[in-house]
Amino acid sequence: MVVIVIIAILASLILLNISGVDQRKAMQAREFFILDLKKINKESVDQSRIFALLTHNATDVAPFSYELAEYHDLRAQTVIQEDKKWQPYSEFPVRVLPERVAFNIESVDQNYQNATQQDLINQQAPKLIWFGNGEVKPVRIQFYFEQNPVGDPIEVDHLGNINENQ
Repeated sequence: MVVIVIIAILASLILLNISGVDQRKAMQAREFFILDLKKINKESVDQSRIFALLTHNATDVAPFSYELAEYHDLRAQTVIQEDKKWQPYSEFPVRVLPERVAFNIESVDQNYQNATQQDLINQQAPKLIWFGNGEVKPVRIQFYFEQNPVGDPIEVDHLGNINENQ
C-alpha cells in the first residue's frame, strides 16, 4: 500500500515538472522576443530602415513563428505590386516559438495626421513597424501558452521604448 502511494506521488511530481518545463520555455521565448525587439529597434535607427514584424500563426505542421520584413518604397515604379512592398530581411532569420506558445499584437491608438506614407499606417500595414527614425507604431503584445497569458503584456511606445512590466 505504501509503495502505491509513493509511486502515485512520484508520478504526480513528474507530471507537474513536465508542464513546468513547458511554462519555462514560454517565459524564455518571451525574454528572447524582448531582446529581438531591442535589437530590431537599434538596427532600424542605426541603418535608417523601415522594418515590420510579421507573424505566422501555428498550423498542424508548423508552430507559431515571426520574421522581420523591410519596407521598399515602390512609388517610383510604374507598376506597383502590393506584395513586393514588404520583403523578408535576410539578416534576421525566422524565429520559431515552442509548441503551444504564441503572441498577439494589438495596436495602440495613435494619430498620424501628418503622415504621407499611407502604406505604413493603413489597415493592411503590419501592426508593429519601426519607421527608421526612432519612431515605432505603438503596440501591446501578450504572450500565450495554451491560450493562457504568460507574464504581463509587453508595451512598445511610439519612441521604441519597451515596457515589459505593468
